[in-house]
Amino acid sequence: MVITKDTKIADVILKNHNLIPIISRFGIKFGFGDKSIKQICDSYDINADFFLEIVNAFNDKDYLPYRKLREMPLNLTVNYLLKSHYYYNKIKLPFIENLISQLEWKGEDAEKNKSVLKKFFSQYRKEVNEHIINEEKEIYPYILETEKNFLNRNNLNPEFTEKLKTKSITDYADTHEELNSALLDLKNIIIKYLNPPENREITEQVLTEIFRLEKDMADHTELEDKVIVPVAAEMEKELKKQL
Repeated sequence: MVITKDTKIADVILKNHNLIPIISRFGIKFGFGDKSIKQICDSYDINADFFLEIVNAFNDKDYLPYRKLREMPLNLTVNYLLKSHYYYNKIKLPFIENLISQLEWKGEDAEKNKSVLKKFFSQYRKEVNEHIINEEKEIYPYILETEKNFLNRNNLNPEFTEKLKTKSITDYADTHEELNSALLDLKNIIIKYLNPPENREITEQVLTEIFRLEKDMADHTELEDKVIVPVAAEMEKELKKQL
């Protein structure tokens, strides 16, 4: 199913409930009746073309939106990624942490098991937060600054020109693999190494949410690696020719 501007947004969710957190990042609230995506986007002042590229990409793994997204202003994708950061830090990770706190074991290793899992998850949250801070304070501002100067390349900002002489988008180390590795370790701890908790249904919830987070963050990484970074790199390359 290819989602279009005429598609009813309620039908989108009814056919794929996994799109609920994606749609919510645009600030859209439930109770939209039979309104189409165009009607909803108009009422929320959302760029409908960008919205469609995002929901189609998350809805269909074979849908390739990157060419169209690369032609759109980078700030649209960056703003979406910032909302994803908020979702991870304020909603998804606290929710998983709360589920972990509900796990129960019996016997003398009960407290030890819970402590190990809590400590590992706490460290993972810290790494995610550090990664997000780096992107929001260093990478995203530089990308947006590059775009702004590229669009006004006949009148470059002198301060940015100096920065361009020593910096490059390729200088920013990609730490996504480290986060993916930490998430894999977390899954393995629960699946392979800890004694099974007594409340199996909570264990299943924890794992389900971790797998969902993993998929969401993989899509997040793709938007960075296949849209904003290569587009910014091309702009940067052209700007450096003027130095």
